[in-house]
Amino acid sequence: MHSDPSPVLQQSRFQMKIMGENLFFTFTILLFTMLITSEAIHHTRVTVKNEIQGERITIHCYSSEDNLGVRDLPSGKNFTWHFHVNFSHSTKFYCDFKTRYGSGNYGVYTRKVHARCNRSCVWLIRETGLCLIQTKHNDRLWCQNWKIRPQSVALSARELPDARE
Repeated sequence: MHSDPSPVLQQSRFQMKIMGENLFFTFTILLFTMLITSEAIHHTRVTVKNEIQGERITIHCYSSEDNLGVRDLPSGKNFTWHFHVNFSHSTKFYCDFKTRYGSGNYGVYTRKVHARCNRSCVWLIRETGLCLIQTKHNDRLWCQNWKIRPQSVALSARELPDARE
């Protein structure tokens, strides 16, 4: 014949259950705090370097939360900024570039770019367009041509009408 456990034993089991739930809750909060803190410690950096000899370029960089303003970047100079990627990793930065060789709007920090350079992305602005140094791929360049090219630059000598005609 079984008897009901003593009230002391019942109270002890109840206290153990509460302690276990509290421990789980505390561990969960601690883990969540560590994740947030680790994201906050790591800055992400984007650098744009003007490699067009003798030309100043105009750039305007921004995200949905930050407008970095319009900048005039002399040849050989860099523009660098730091930021924290949001918890959902949806942070994006775009830049409008304007040179005499071409112009366009480019995602300089997106998930696709992050996969190529992680937390330090360096873009080289060249006559042909812009190139990302892919630090996650042995520093190979990932280049994009200008989206909009001026007519005078877009025409090569072969495309110009022959003056003898």
